[in-house]
Amino acid sequence: MTFSLHRVLSRAAVAACAVLLAACTPSARTGAAGGPAPDLPNAPETRVWTPESPAGEISRWVRRQCGSPFRNKAACVERNLVALIDQAGIGRTMEVLDTLVNVDADVRLNAHALAHGLGIAAYRTPQTLAATFAACPPTQMSGCYHGVVQGYFLSMARQGELPGTAELDAMCEPHRASPFLFFQCAHGMGHGLMAVHDNHLPMSLEACDLATDDFVRHSCYGGVFMENIVRVTHPHHTAEGHAGTQGHGGHDAQPAAGDAHAAHGGSHAAAAQEDGEHAHGEHAQEGSGAHAAHAGMQHGPWRPLDRNDPLYPCNAVALKYQESCYNMQTSAILFFNGGDVAATARACERAPESMVALCFGSLGRDVTALASQNHARSLELCGRAGSMAEGGGGLWCMIGVVQNLVNLAADPEEGLRFCRAVTGADPKRHCYRVVGEMISTLVSAPAQRGQSCQGAEPEYVAVCRRGAGLGDRAATGGE
Repeated sequence: MTFSLHRVLSRAAVAACAVLLAACTPSARTGAAGGPAPDLPNAPETRVWTPESPAGEISRWVRRQCGSPFRNKAACVERNLVALIDQAGIGRTMEVLDTLVNVDADVRLNAHALAHGLGIAAYRTPQTLAATFAACPPTQMSGCYHGVVQGYFLSMARQGELPGTAELDAMCEPHRASPFLFFQCAHGMGHGLMAVHDNHLPMSLEACDLATDDFVRHSCYGGVFMENIVRVTHPHHTAEGHAGTQGHGGHDAQPAAGDAHAAHGGSHAAAAQEDGEHAHGEHAQEGSGAHAAHAGMQHGPWRPLDRNDPLYPCNAVALKYQESCYNMQTSAILFFNGGDVAATARACERAPESMVALCFGSLGRDVTALASQNHARSLELCGRAGSMAEGGGGLWCMIGVVQNLVNLAADPEEGLRFCRAVTGADPKRHCYRVVGEMISTLVSAPAQRGQSCQGAEPEYVAVCRRGAGLGDRAATGGE
């Protein structure tokens, strides 16, 4: 069985720990993981901060506003943060959210959802789309980026329009010079298309196909499949959920947020929970690797997931979509089997041969959540797959772990730390090469790529540099 590291990495959905979203917040950078937030004063308080105040000061005020007796702290926090956007901008507002995540377990639990909601609320016009998107930080699993794209598409839907080739091709062009932002834009496109296509997976995938750039299309597929899983496993993290929390004014797009999207979400969300019976048979041909006839997928009822078929919907979509699907699928499998890593690995073994490595890489991504990003625990969990897939399962799982550790904070240093904990020369070579490949997607300047690789163990600097598309240059060994 052959395996291409580049193939796994180039189509990967970033930081998509859909099973345990709270555990995907970068633990090494977000402070204490404590228990429930302490009781806070209940009485409304006059605002004592300005947009120039330290993020900590603003975050303390928000916590006081949203303590007991609020039953939905996330909605209260979101309303207060959304009100800050017009005064201080989305970048500053996200800084306040990041500060809240450091000190409040309740906010930390909903951090990715809140980031999505803030991104949706930050969108204003097509003319300011690129600047708003670029102002988002990569924190909270890049939720702000995805939310801005969702806000753009939802705004179009409110005007009776849907994004077509012109919009999809133009949207990410301002970010092409930054591989990270370019990917986030294209991936967020998938989230946004699900929002305006009633969460209908086949129609959203076909909408991705309207983009002419191959990388954009495939990254868009990943966003669609991620949204398809998250809307079942964490329905409050979807655009419908955010629309319901934004009872504020501020700009003309917001009052209509519920009208455009939330009204039609209920029936599909309810159907997604009825997962005991197969309801997708009419869409698939025989065999676990079969794919649906493209025309037959377009407008009929579509079940997002199926607890009785761990490889669905990957085995029910056209072949060109399957790579992106299997790269996400273990999040769905783990959701239905209660986090059983070994059972999930066995399901990956049953994937079509060309998709097995991708499925195990997906498992590695989710292992980072199950292990709360603990390196030793992640390696132990991947070890449960070590003998599977002709001995490749554990290695591919490990590759998924290091890829996601880098993606979570858009910082290769966490990946380098993980590689130091990996044992065995061959796994270490793969680990450092993957970090190098990730560096090449995060950093454009060759000199900066080389500097990042200097953090590798000396005998593996050359491996990292090769992954980053650089020469060996005085680095030897490790090959």
